[in-house]
Amino acid sequence: MKRILTIMGILLFGIHQSQTYYSQDFNTPGLNGWTSTDLNNDGYQWSNQNFSSDLPSFGSGSLVSYSYIDATNSAVTPNNLITSPLINLSTVTAATVFLQYDMVTAPNYPAEKYSIYVTTSNIPATIIASTPVFTETVATGGVQSRSIDLTPYIGQQIYISFRHYDCYDQYLLILDNIKVKTIAAKDIALQKVTLDKYGIINTNYSLQATVKNNGAETINNITVNWNDGTTDHLSTIPLTTPLASGLEATITHPVSINYPSVVEKNMNVTITQVNGAADSTPADNNLTTPFKTVSQNSPKKVLIEEGTGTWCGWCPRGAVAMHYMDTNYSNDFIGIAVHNGNSDPMLVPAYNSGAGITGFPGMNIDRVVLGSGVDQAKMISNVNTRKTLVVPAQLDASSSLAGNILTFNASATFRTNFTNANFRFAVVLVEDNVTGTTSGYNQVNYYSGGGNGVMGGYETLANPVPASQMVYDHVGRMLLGGYSGQVGSIPATLTDGQTVNYTFTATIPATYNMANMKAVLLLLDATTGEVVNARSFLFNTLGTSTAQTNANYITMYPNPATDYIKVQANYNVDLKFYDATGRLVLEKSQVSPDSRVSVEGLAKGVYLVSIKEKGSEPKTQKLIIK
Repeated sequence: MKRILTIMGILLFGIHQSQTYYSQDFNTPGLNGWTSTDLNNDGYQWSNQNFSSDLPSFGSGSLVSYSYIDATNSAVTPNNLITSPLINLSTVTAATVFLQYDMVTAPNYPAEKYSIYVTTSNIPATIIASTPVFTETVATGGVQSRSIDLTPYIGQQIYISFRHYDCYDQYLLILDNIKVKTIAAKDIALQKVTLDKYGIINTNYSLQATVKNNGAETINNITVNWNDGTTDHLSTIPLTTPLASGLEATITHPVSINYPSVVEKNMNVTITQVNGAADSTPADNNLTTPFKTVSQNSPKKVLIEEGTGTWCGWCPRGAVAMHYMDTNYSNDFIGIAVHNGNSDPMLVPAYNSGAGITGFPGMNIDRVVLGSGVDQAKMISNVNTRKTLVVPAQLDASSSLAGNILTFNASATFRTNFTNANFRFAVVLVEDNVTGTTSGYNQVNYYSGGGNGVMGGYETLANPVPASQMVYDHVGRMLLGGYSGQVGSIPATLTDGQTVNYTFTATIPATYNMANMKAVLLLLDATTGEVVNARSFLFNTLGTSTAQTNANYITMYPNPATDYIKVQANYNVDLKFYDATGRLVLEKSQVSPDSRVSVEGLAKGVYLVSIKEKGSEPKTQKLIIK
């Protein structure tokens, strides 16, 4: 199934409308006067469908043509033509006319090919025999817009046709907001301002602006100002590549942002000139973005919530990628498997609903990147991008277990000031090494037999993989505080150095193995839903009746172990493994917290492991290799 259309960053239009000669948003059912032709008679053609859940700015209708059919799980080669009603340009007195439209292709399958024809006939054979005015195979998925010069057709009555063809096994091409109009010579829109939300004091930060040329004139330079409420920083920025009509560019302001103390600012960004002259429509030339400095940075881990299901034949790909991240990025990554489907016994309905993943395997990254497809390279890229972000608070916790009653005290020490914060704590209880005996624990496996390539050993397993051979890691078991976090757990006013605490309690079901469980503490921005920071704490570091602070506790897990162990600590540790005779059999130096240490070379039995953290006495723990 390729239903992966969650699209971020909807483009908003700020186009000066001198005069519009034709406009269609397809919010009325049907083709609204357009004519669809199935040129290859395969039964598929253009239709009007509602994508508003993914594309709110597109309204209740959009034109769509497919190169992959969800209903039959089959790829097709489209050859679909759709032609407009007659558009009258015979009375146009303006010097220029442009066709403008929005276009969407799937983020992971963007390579749809289409052409635009402008003709005086609406006969399909005549249309496709003519020379297109524009052709592209889309290189990048998501929402985009185009502006096509129709000035040569002034004085004529014309038909505009879109042809989706000569592509295979992508997903879909969506068209909407089609307009034929005159546009001003100089008209630029400020689409987006990019600036880190938090920065460290005495450090330079660059402000970037994404702009779109909505005018007819090619843009060579833009004058941009940023003001923090006190001082203007005005600069004329030349464009490396001239920006033609309808295209976007991202520019970097040459004046860095740097403050020597903790501040809370709103940066006002304004385009003041285009090619050295005033913009004809300045209303869309201004945006504001917040910026805060922190007195010191705090450790940041990136949360990947992976949508999966035992019913999903492609989901072994997600399990293999998560295992790779555990092994190679444990210092920067926390992974949670969010199970989906009523047939999956590990389903947590509130978690599945909150995550909102619709394509499987899919993933959310810090709840900022939503509904992404899953593969190892994407996980690495997202973690490397987000692990360097400055965060406003360090997370800690202390907890206790009394039987199966968990008391979890969440703690955050903030490193900047907030006058109107909207943060919440949330906790996800996660279990590794989950097994089951019922058929629901069978894993459907499309990699069986190797026909779909190598996939971490799944190619050698059956389809489905029997429950007796499956072990599930990262299983999200319980939500404390709900998916969106505990209301009122963090106050609105915060100051640099302030520590906030909140206590959660939960009864752990007897069917869960607490020796394999951890609590993942999340600091959520309740306004945006973003996971600002995350940290995991092992259950087996918790006392049975009194609190045990994870931040000062060193332990190793899993225990018993088969192929690897991890060490929970604040700093790198030195490890020495001794067998039952006291002989040193394995030694590892400077092992980073939560990284995997292979024990596959050790024989089954009992070992004593010396764990030494910098500046502390070594601790000795017993380890069973099975």
